Amino acid sequence: MDTDQWKPQPRRQALEALIAQSRLDQPNPGNLRERLPDEGNADWFATFFTSDQPTVVYFGKLSHNKGVHLLLQALAGTGARAVIVGFGEDRAELEASAPAGTLFTGPLEHRHLVHLLPLADVSVVPSVFPEAFGMVAAEAAAAGTPPLVARHSGFAEVAARLSQAYPPGLAHLTAFASGDVADLHAKLSALLMLPADQRRALGLAARQVVEEHWSWSGVASRLLESLVPDNGRAQRGRRQ
Repeated sequence: MDTDQWKPQPRRQALEALIAQSRLDQPNPGNLRERLPDEGNADWFATFFTSDQPTVVYFGKLSHNKGVHLLLQALAGTGARAVIVGFGEDRAELEASAPAGTLFTGPLEHRHLVHLLPLADVSVVPSVFPEAFGMVAAEAAAAGTPPLVARHSGFAEVAARLSQAYPPGLAHLTAFASGDVADLHAKLSALLMLPADQRRALGLAARQVVEEHWSWSGVASRLLESLVPDNGRAQRGRRQ
């Protein structure tokens, strides 16, 4: 993962860059082309983020397997709003059931997401379908946004790494029981109730995990270490 691209940013800088990138989008009158960002996103973002209301982000496919409906249900009573990024066959149904204030954007590219994620308080990955690796969770963590993921498959691996970096009393706030709206609601509420500086500290701890384990430099270092015999490393250490 490119941690030079995915990184924390000051709020004002991130918002200005997100709006600027959205103004470069291809025209999409009536949002008829589902694989393009929605028309008018730049103006929507400018309006949406004038408020500092807690914000939760989901980005991915809009389908039942991705569990977006679970997130929309879990938002009730949290005081948070959501930005839902993506396209898929369930978009109309999800929009109809979404709480007031939810912003659907259509699909966004990395050039948008690297600026959107630093504006969020939490990124939720509610997928109910097994996946090899939780890349979207790692991307959120690299941007300094604490991810909250369903505890299964590759997402559980990401959550386990993050929990080791969090303070003991907060280590459980990396994952929720898959498909469990009540557990998602409880964990999401707990994260959103943290003081802003404590939540930012979790985001920075999450980013450190990404740098160590999933950044290009971190992966390269582990590969190089695996190629050096144990006795070679020991002898090199003695010479130093």
